[in-house]
Amino acid sequence: MEHKRALLIATNLLNDLLPFCERAEIAGSVRRQKPEVKDIEIVVIPKMRKVLDMFGSDSGFVSELQEKMPYLLGYWNAYTIKNGEKYKQISLNEHFIKLDLFIVNVETWGYQLAIRTGPADYSHWLVTPKKYGGALHSYARIENARVIVNGKPIQTREEEEFFDFLDLPTLAPEKRAAPNGFKTK
Repeated sequence: MEHKRALLIATNLLNDLLPFCERAEIAGSVRRQKPEVKDIEIVVIPKMRKVLDMFGSDSGFVSELQEKMPYLLGYWNAYTIKNGEKYKQISLNEHFIKLDLFIVNVETWGYQLAIRTGPADYSHWLVTPKKYGGALHSYARIENARVIVNGKPIQTREEEEFFDFLDLPTLAPEKRAAPNGFKTK
């Protein structure tokens, strides 16, 4: 699908998602302004609502996005292919394209937006240890979609924080590419 059409669809989807999210942004090839787009990727932090039990006691939180997902699917004339808690792949029937919805939290937003923007080789390079030709410091690792240093997760609330941690400039999405010679395994 050409970028202009994919951007329009992605923007409409984003606007539909925003009332149920603290934050949401288009990622992937649409964000990188690729001429041809194969899927739409959106990263979201859902709004969480406190739930009370029948006695008025706190019984946790529920995702407003998860609650509204059946409504959104009907509105979009879509269905889920993968329906996980952190990742949903949705077939958008009318548009003949898939939506990859990445559900993250505020502490991982920057890391997730960076790797979900891609491209794939660049994302792999970012999370590959330097001793293997990547950008990740030897004292860090990636575990459960978090950057871990000395056994503790670090926060990457913004993309810039993740790139600063890696001692890299925050490149515009359309300029991102793995260094020459880097190949994923």
